[in-house]
Amino acid sequence: MRKRYMLPLASAIFALWACGGEEDSNVTQPQQDPVEQQVVAAVKAALGPDVDMDSLKAANPGYIDSVRAVINMANNFEIDPGSSAAGAGSEQVPSAQSSSDAALSSADGTTPANPASSAVDPASSGANPASSGNAPASSGDAPTSASSSSGEHSHHHHGSSSSSGEALPPASSSVDVPATSTPSAQASSDFVEDHRSECQIGNIPSSVNNAKLPDPFMGLDGKRISTKADWKCRREEIGAMYEKLMFGEKPRNPEKVEGSYSGGKLTIKVTDKGKSGSFSVKISNAGTKDKPKPALIGFGGGMMGGGCGSLGNSTNGLDIAMITFNPDDVAPESGGGMFFQLYNGGQGTIIAWAWGVSRIIDALEKTPDAGIDVHHLAMTGCSRWGKGTLAVGAFDERIALTIPQESGSGGASLWRVGAQVNKQKGKQFVQGLNSAGTEGKWMISSFKNYDGKENTLPFDQHMLVSMVAPRALLIIDNAGQEWLGEVPSNYCGQASLETYKALGVTENYTYSQEGGHGHCQLPNGQFDEVKDFMTKFLLGGEAKTGKIDYSKNTQTIDFKKSEWIDWETPTLN
Repeated sequence: MRKRYMLPLASAIFALWACGGEEDSNVTQPQQDPVEQQVVAAVKAALGPDVDMDSLKAANPGYIDSVRAVINMANNFEIDPGSSAAGAGSEQVPSAQSSSDAALSSADGTTPANPASSAVDPASSGANPASSGNAPASSGDAPTSASSSSGEHSHHHHGSSSSSGEALPPASSSVDVPATSTPSAQASSDFVEDHRSECQIGNIPSSVNNAKLPDPFMGLDGKRISTKADWKCRREEIGAMYEKLMFGEKPRNPEKVEGSYSGGKLTIKVTDKGKSGSFSVKISNAGTKDKPKPALIGFGGGMMGGGCGSLGNSTNGLDIAMITFNPDDVAPESGGGMFFQLYNGGQGTIIAWAWGVSRIIDALEKTPDAGIDVHHLAMTGCSRWGKGTLAVGAFDERIALTIPQESGSGGASLWRVGAQVNKQKGKQFVQGLNSAGTEGKWMISSFKNYDGKENTLPFDQHMLVSMVAPRALLIIDNAGQEWLGEVPSNYCGQASLETYKALGVTENYTYSQEGGHGHCQLPNGQFDEVKDFMTKFLLGGEAKTGKIDYSKNTQTIDFKKSEWIDWETPTLN
């Protein structure tokens, strides 16, 4: 069935490309974007003039993304009028069409088996067009999916989700998240932001009944994975769950990312769906085009200070570049910002920051004069930026080493355990879900509805941590910081080890918790761990890594695996 639609669609796209079409740089509204007009025309040419575009987009967004990606490829396909290929024509033109065919057929799950049928009856596909990541909050008990209200995101910390009058699935229902599309040129490489385009994402439940930690190895189809190859798509399922219920959607593959480097500053310009925006990062101790250096990307600026993360002097003596990213330049917690000018999907700021780092990497790949070895990048940040750091590492596989520091609730700390501690203490001893779910616009507005119902979450934070695996991960925590959750953070660190065990890469993971120091003030006792991970995973040197290490705790640490885990850790082959 696929080829039946691929050939006419590829032909339609090629015909549109051959007819030309100038991109209007002044276009500010997506509906006026000539690329979107070409998408509509190509789909209708392939599937018929009566196809319902809205229904097709809702039921199979990956299909539309594939069409858009190929049109962008064709629009960027340039012929030198003075060249022999341009004169011959017959050699250059077919290559564009074959590129279209290849891109449209490159990834399973991006194209519906019968797109015409899906467009007529999207409900039959299991998707709910009204709940494609933008469902409003319900007045019932069931927590809901992401809000579509950009006004709320920009102006309110505690407001409820926008009311569109569309019904939400009940607590026991599920939401289908189709796979998104990645251009085939990226999909053919392992050095990509993610592998979502290669994975069919199944039905995501909005609610479960599970007081223990959900099984990270249990697929949405109810089958446990058994191989390392299976993990690629299982981690994408987990990511889709977080996007749907906690963070909001991370936009992928913008039409164009440009980078320019001068005077220690890299400027990133992003163009997508007819809109453009730019931001800059500072780079120090960079290499050269011929001898690029590994780099540490660190959140910095604003209330947390202007340094590259909060690792202090632990990086002294390491010949690595430092890239300082101020997330306020992309998505300030006060609202607005470049990200939300480009996208309007009710996302939280954490996923917007993660998007920003992904665009930095895109720009670095295209700007060798910046002198950065993009294959050896680390990411770090503390506190709220520790949460952002974990999200960056989870959602971009090009990060070789992730170092979240004192990330607390919403980072590497278990919701279920935090709720238990607060119940035992009779007060909000650890930052609770409602508080974290409304502070800083970090998460989608509906996520706070899980407060007091943490056992209904289909995930817990060990699964966000697990998304980094098998890549290197050093979690740094501060014992004695009540609000950060000394116990739930420690238990998250120990539970997350199971994924690294399953993948046979325990040397890539360390959980370190030490007390007796100020917030975001790395103690000397954790310096060696930072140096070892940097030496091994950025510089390619010898170092001993891989342990669970905690000391100077003020709370009793008594992690009983059987109390929280009722699944067996598989050995993935």
